[in-house]
Order: sequence, then C-alpha cells, then structure tokens
Amino acid sequence: MTHRKRSVALILAGIVCWLAAFGLFTYNRIEDTTAQKSAEKGYAALAKDISVTRAAKDVQILSKTVPELKTKVKNGLTYVGTIEIPSLDVSLPVLEGWSYDLLRISPCHYSGSPYTDDMVICAHNYRSHFNGLRWVEMGEDVYFTTVDGVVFHYIIVNRETLQPDEIVKMTDPDADWDLTLFTCYVGGATRCTIRCERAD
Repeated sequence: MTHRKRSVALILAGIVCWLAAFGLFTYNRIEDTTAQKSAEKGYAALAKDISVTRAAKDVQILSKTVPELKTKVKNGLTYVGTIEIPSLDVSLPVLEGWSYDLLRISPCHYSGSPYTDDMVICAHNYRSHFNGLRWVEMGEDVYFTTVDGVVFHYIIVNRETLQPDEIVKMTDPDADWDLTLFTCYVGGATRCTIRCERAD
C-alpha cells in the first residue's frame, strides 16, 4: 500500500470513529433527556399525593411493629417514594423493584427498607439521575419520603467503589449503613456506592 493510500485509509478510519463517537454521544443524550422527563412526570404525580409529611422517628415511636414500605401506582408504574439530594438538585421518584427497563425511567428500590435501616436504591448515571454521586461531598443531606408521607433524613458518610459481583457487600443488612445509593461509573465496570446514616 502506498503512503498516499495509507493516509487516506487512516483519515477514513478517523472519520468513522468520530461518527461512531458522535452517534453514541447523541444516543446517550437522548436517553438521558427521556429519562429526565419520565422521572419528572413520576415525581410530579407523587408530589400531588404526598401533601402531608411526618418525620420517620415520630412514626416509628408510635409503631409497635416494623411498618410496611407501601407502594403507589401512578401512570401504570409502581413507586415506593421519592428521593432528594439538595446539594445535587436531585428530586426523583423511586420505583419499586428494578430492571434495566425501569432504570431508564427513574431510580429503583433495589433491596431493604427505610424502616429496617438497610435500604438500597440504584439508578443509571444519567446527568438527571445519579451521575452527581461521583462528586457529592460527605456530610450532605439525603431525604427519602415514602408514598404515604414519612420522611427519612440521612447524612452521606462514605463513598466506595464496588465490583458488579459484590452484591452481598452492597446489600448486607448487618452493615453500618442505613441507606445505600449506587450507580455505574462510566463504562459500567464498577459501581459508585454512597453510604448514608440516619440523621434522626
């Protein structure tokens, strides 16, 4: 192959790579925007019903047994509550159960319960979902509100990186964490994991 042909081949290969990268970037932005709109719709629907809130400690003091984490169906989807991270300007609904399809809509309840201090919530690293967990500061507030208006206040106390197969470490009910939030780092090889403790 002549030098000229090699140069042309390299240029064409570069153009193909650039087009592929641009296509992936565009696809991700469209998916992110779609997820943001879906989450905003779910949050707005839940917010209309959660007009009266109560602090979790007050509910638990009055309860003789561990309360059930209730669900509510809105627009054909089942939710357990909302999550707010003020420092990231995040206010999102939380779906019951998880799947890759549900994660395209909003954060999902992965395991545990706020009433047993072992809840785990996962979400995609969309800009409008949990992308900001990579930079959130320790000591910041997190609020989870159940569909029946019980507000749990948490403080972020730790960030760690876990492998996709470290499920037991992620969900261990005997660990010291009252709430865990996680999302994928770019590329999906590891999980950005935020640990929180109850503030009340």
